[in-house]
Amino acid sequence: MNPIFYILVTLFFTSIIWSVIFLMSWYTLGKKQYAMLWTIAFAFSACQWATMLAEPLFNSNTLYWMLGSSFSVGSVLLGTWGHCIRVNSGIKIRYLIISAIVTLAAVYYFTAIYVHVGLFMSLYVYYDVILLVLNAVIIFRHKQKSLPAEIGASITYTLCGLLLFVAASIALLQGSQVNEEYIALYTLINFITVPTAHVGMAVFIIFMMASDLAEKMNHLAMSDELTGCLNRRGFYNKSQEQLKDKLNNYNYVSLIYWDIDKFKKINDEFGHAGGDLVLVEAAKIMQNCINPCDLFGRIGGEEFALLIARNDESSAKDLPEKLRNALASYPIHFNDKVINVTASFGVINIKCNKTTIESAINEADKALYHAKNEGRNQVVHISELSQ
Repeated sequence: MNPIFYILVTLFFTSIIWSVIFLMSWYTLGKKQYAMLWTIAFAFSACQWATMLAEPLFNSNTLYWMLGSSFSVGSVLLGTWGHCIRVNSGIKIRYLIISAIVTLAAVYYFTAIYVHVGLFMSLYVYYDVILLVLNAVIIFRHKQKSLPAEIGASITYTLCGLLLFVAASIALLQGSQVNEEYIALYTLINFITVPTAHVGMAVFIIFMMASDLAEKMNHLAMSDELTGCLNRRGFYNKSQEQLKDKLNNYNYVSLIYWDIDKFKKINDEFGHAGGDLVLVEAAKIMQNCINPCDLFGRIGGEEFALLIARNDESSAKDLPEKLRNALASYPIHFNDKVINVTASFGVINIKCNKTTIESAINEADKALYHAKNEGRNQVVHISELSQ
């Protein structure tokens, strides 16, 4: 029996297996839309190989080519759509759908109306090539430091696209009539490229999904569930990682340590729901006042920390007072009641890159303690205590 038959059977069953794997991934990893699109993409691939296996059963050459090319275009289009959603790219998928429809319309025209073997065999492959290269670019540009899986996927998509471009060009060289030599070369390149790329793409996509899950788990481990800002562990780790760079690139680096005044009284009067709302709203107020590159975390209970870096001395020194005033002037509404919230702040300027975040927080905590003793709702710099 022809070896191509066994290759097609293998591709058919591997496509089904990959489709099932991605369906399970979709179900277990939070029902991500891109996982479902990849599930359908591999299902389309299975349909494409089934169509090729069933070629002897087709009485219409037009129907055979339209089904095969439609499943091929649909598979690559759905895969591209999945990658676009995963990386939140700005590509308008409707343009890809429109171009797919135009391509398939052209395939139909050159298959059924004005028969041109080279064109109907190559046009849909050229469309696939464009999307494969587009996938490679989308994946590679996703991260500033691409993960090995993403680099591997980009290389696989690019090589597959290049080889299919060669195959499509060979098919086009036939002209309007079948050329057996070109068909043999076209088939050889296709069945060397497709099985390898098929497995490679699926494996790398699985690894990318695993890395996405690991990144999500790491984010959850570093985030405060209630407020959405960094938790104690996240703040300590990220601040220590970035401290040296901030000291090298900015003139003023400060750690601001603060907590909400009389928070126990708020909990007693308004219950834990009211207390939680105060924590959430207070965190939002602070985040609205700081820069995106500043690090903000909830250290525990009603205590928060903020690591800032500025080149302008006045903006660095004025920020704690700005934060204090923003919180004090923002009434929080809870069950038709108003909760007036204030906070006390301790501040330390960090100048030595050997300083640890833990020691900086300990020093800022001394200033915070002094602010509490002096009547709360105020800012105290650690430098003021040594004068």
